[in-house]
Amino acid sequence: MKKLLLAALCVAATLSASAQGTVSFANVGGGVNAPVSGPDGLLGAGFSAQLQLADGTNVGAPAPFLANGLFSGGSRTIDGVASGASADLQVAVLDGSGTVLGTSNSFAVTLGGGGVPPAPPSSLGGLTAFTVGGAPAIPEPSTIVLAILGGAALLLRRRK
Repeated sequence: MKKLLLAALCVAATLSASAQGTVSFANVGGGVNAPVSGPDGLLGAGFSAQLQLADGTNVGAPAPFLANGLFSGGSRTIDGVASGASADLQVAVLDGSGTVLGTSNSFAVTLGGGGVPPAPPSSLGGLTAFTVGGAPAIPEPSTIVLAILGGAALLLRRRK
């Protein structure tokens, strides 16, 4: 009797774990090609991407950018959302210190996983290429010097 009860608990745990939906956290492959740009071009080393629910809740750990604005973070499980159901997701971009530089638009994904045998994770099919902002632009010293010289020239011309 104990063996039967233990077997039933194991089957229930397996089925409940496989009922959660999964997604492949990558912006390339599986029909997705959505590179992320910053103010100086495509993002690379030193930046990371964080999968989030549309309400801003983080899903899993951040994935580092590889090169050319691309990241690949493996499979992520979306807790509380069954496989085959739709989830609204977004991607946040973090700098090296963990500061959020910007997020993508929210997009809907029908989650994979679940079933026997388990279905593969869904791709981020609704993700499109996007650009995140950076630090505000600071004028070059030469620009400031030229502005001062121009102002001085106007003042000198006005006095004559």
